[in-house]
Amino acid sequence: MNNSLVIDEIEYWNEILATSDNPKLLEMAFFKIYIKFEKFTSDLFIYYCTGQNSSFDFCPERKLPFIDDNHLNGVIGTKNKAYINYYENIIELSEHIFVENPFEIITRDVNYFNEFNNMKILRNYIAHESLSSRKKYIQSLLGNNDFIEPFEFLRKIRRATGKSNLTTYNEIILNSTNYLIARPV
Repeated sequence: MNNSLVIDEIEYWNEILATSDNPKLLEMAFFKIYIKFEKFTSDLFIYYCTGQNSSFDFCPERKLPFIDDNHLNGVIGTKNKAYINYYENIIELSEHIFVENPFEIITRDVNYFNEFNNMKILRNYIAHESLSSRKKYIQSLLGNNDFIEPFEFLRKIRRATGKSNLTTYNEIILNSTNYLIARPV
């Protein structure tokens, strides 16, 4: 298991955005990259739960050794569901499955936890544009300031880093996927 799908998606959208003057593509880029990140973490969660190694030969020690994904799905109660949201399971269950939980970078790490929550809120607003997702977007990402479209938010430059929100999110996603597959001991 490696993070090449995430890397490829980031590189693909960087090329598209470099040659386009359509700022609304920022939303599609973020959405597609974030979806690849969720798929990566979900697949890696299954890999690690079933004792498989990453491409860097890393596999965290498990408190609960699952035989295969059917065994995992049966135990976590997802056996008969058409869609399984492993990403939510990672947040809820990983600390109970792994001795030293590698997914803490997503669930508890002070440098990334709020950023991942914000990314999820932004993803939900882009995907649904519901009243509740809009409210969360305005509260969490815009600090209750006037509404701006997600593409405008994504191209805003952060004062602390001089990088856009999209670039920052891409770096966080890339850094966390690298950490998850090659976690330092």
